[in-house]
Amino acid sequence: MSDLIRVWKEMDISDIEKHLLIAGEVTGDCSGCRELGINYSSAKSCPKCGNEFKYIATRFHEIRKIKQKRPDLIFIDFEDYKKATGKIKAKNFFFVL
Repeated sequence: MSDLIRVWKEMDISDIEKHLLIAGEVTGDCSGCRELGINYSSAKSCPKCGNEFKYIATRFHEIRKIKQKRPDLIFIDFEDYKKATGKIKAKNFFFVL
């Protein structure tokens, strides 16, 4: 029997940002250009910016259901993603001033 477990791996956040599909309750969003209303069940790339989706994250907890629909994508924990991108934005904010 297989189950989902969380594994930590160092990754390039900028690569994830460019190729992340964020699944909502009904549709998804492109994290690269912020395009809304993407069908996360089938979209291979963003219809607006053309970035290929490699990763998927969700704001809600239907992980198993999403993984069944999109086994081709690497699942990213949305809270970890927000925390990592928030640190980068904060660091860049202080260096800009």
